[in-house]
Amino acid sequence: MSHSHGPNPNARHPVLVILGPTASGKSRLALAVARRAGGEIISVDALKVYRGMNAGTAKPDAAQRAEIPHHGIDLVEPHEEFSVARFLDWVEPVLADVAARGRLPILDTTAPYYLKALVYGIARGPRPQPAFRDEMEKRPLAELFAALVGIDPVAAARIGPNDRKRLIRALEIAQFSDAKPSDAPRWAEPRGDYRWVFTGISWPRELLNQRVEARARQMFASGWLDEVRRIRQQGGFSRTAGLAHGYRRLQQYLDGALTLAEAEAQTIADVRQFARKSMTFFRGFPRVQWLEVTSEEEIDRAAMYLSHELKEMLAEVGISRKPVDLP
Repeated sequence: MSHSHGPNPNARHPVLVILGPTASGKSRLALAVARRAGGEIISVDALKVYRGMNAGTAKPDAAQRAEIPHHGIDLVEPHEEFSVARFLDWVEPVLADVAARGRLPILDTTAPYYLKALVYGIARGPRPQPAFRDEMEKRPLAELFAALVGIDPVAAARIGPNDRKRLIRALEIAQFSDAKPSDAPRWAEPRGDYRWVFTGISWPRELLNQRVEARARQMFASGWLDEVRRIRQQGGFSRTAGLAHGYRRLQQYLDGALTLAEAEAQTIADVRQFARKSMTFFRGFPRVQWLEVTSEEEIDRAAMYLSHELKEMLAEVGISRKPVDLP
């Protein structure tokens, strides 16, 4: 593309954000765009950060990592806690560096809260209170929800009665700060230092369920149980790592609380539920171009057009890419 008039001084560096539930094909889309538009993939995922947690987190394989730079994988040990605040401290310099080198940052996003905090900012609120959280973990869900309804009905309506983690955080904010949980703006403007391009992948529910189940079975077949045994012998799981899908159920199996078949069935149910919940959250993000797909070929086709658009945005900031684009 020859832009004789040169870069536009007001243009901001584009960042592609790919949203979607687990097993939706985000990594496929990210890799395809990275190949065509000179991208590097930044994982926005609360579990891929853990070293040694490989079978159950669908990390990119060695060949994919050799071909395209990946960031955000294997940052901490399974016995360490990882949080939104820690993610933000890590991701900011990485994002700036990828852009400074004239590459396209591609955020492969499974963790909606991490993404929201990065793009829209976060009311950091009070520090986590472990004793308070432990106490709340023991209480029935209905009691937590009723308590939040009493304090902040707006926040309670937003969170709903079944999301224990967010209910506890909202009660923590109410208890240990002067703010109400609902005071934080839901969606302000996205931060202005990058040009955010949001693309989401959406499958019909039945097809997504089949993909989730196939992926889970593949994970069990690839030595997931052995991985859990090894981590337990080598320092164990932190609270955040130990609650991860599958890892929690396999520990219950090793503790004698579930049979292996039950652990498998429960994990598939957990992941389906997580896919549904994260999709609901992602649907709330404004300005997302949703790709409604029923096959991986459709994802590949979308990658071509998306790459073409992103190359034009890169050209606006003075970064040219070879126009080898549409097949």
